[in-house]
Amino acid sequence: MMTIRPFAPGDDLALNNILSDPNDPAHHMLRSLVREDSDSAPVTRTVVAEVASGVLVGVAVCAQSPAHPQRAWFHTEVARELDGEEAAEVSAQLREKLSHAVSGTVLEGLPLRTRVGVGAGSSGGAGVGSAGAGSADGDTELFRTRIVRVETLALGGLGADRLDDFVVTATGSVELTRAFSEWYTGVNRADPAASMTLGEFNRRFLSEATGAHGAAMFKRDGQVNAFAVSYPPEQSAEGDAPQESSEATELTVGVMADAVEPRPERDSAEYQAALGDAGALIARLSTDTDVVVEVTSEMPVLTELIDGLVQAGKAHVLYEYATLGSAPLNA
Repeated sequence: MMTIRPFAPGDDLALNNILSDPNDPAHHMLRSLVREDSDSAPVTRTVVAEVASGVLVGVAVCAQSPAHPQRAWFHTEVARELDGEEAAEVSAQLREKLSHAVSGTVLEGLPLRTRVGVGAGSSGGAGVGSAGAGSADGDTELFRTRIVRVETLALGGLGADRLDDFVVTATGSVELTRAFSEWYTGVNRADPAASMTLGEFNRRFLSEATGAHGAAMFKRDGQVNAFAVSYPPEQSAEGDAPQESSEATELTVGVMADAVEPRPERDSAEYQAALGDAGALIARLSTDTDVVVEVTSEMPVLTELIDGLVQAGKAHVLYEYATLGSAPLNA
């Protein structure tokens, strides 16, 4: 007989013994949501499945996302030993119980999001179709994200004749924060960001607490056309930086043309200028070291630039994941 109950202290250790080891960042991120229930932001509800012997066989979690409040995170995962039919049954019962657990909270009625690793080397542990894990029913892909390592001098001396347009700035800069806010809002229309003041944007994405420690902008006619912010290497669950990212600068690169609506046509002067400015910015920041850049399918200009480098063998994809959306738990 199986019992579905709220997550309790010590369950995290028990779950580590029965769940597959996450081997991609998408799965790591979702696993990190598993915790005791919280009624303060971020609001979280977690339930576990326990058989009569007291052994856990699965977990499901729904968590608030303050930066993207129109959807809640959802993840369910079952013991690696369960076969397809057993896994589906446990997942269904976990989901049903979780739908009751979120009742009366800010999570009730919210559409869901999850992540699933894509391509070779991905465990699939964060999404549909794996033996040990699953996401919500009726998933649709919202967007894809790639983390790409760009080699030192991959873009040569691009932009070297426009040194006056390259500006190093502080992460507390109002000009940078405004550009970051406009860009972030624009490239996240598929999973809308919360309405935030410039101060809130800076605290959430550019403050010292986030690890942001350097920034640069590339301007055209006095306007920010592209910017980059450097962050510490992403930490693994064990606290170690990923081997692929060692001795590389991790950047968030924003291209303002990716954020406008409607986006410029590929053959337009605006698009080509943005492509050139993004390339010049990354070229300047990769003269002495490799850089690691995140690019999503919602960023057409940056995508074209990175695709060209990958195809030329001057960059390679470290990992890729899809962000999926689905109906609320109680739909």
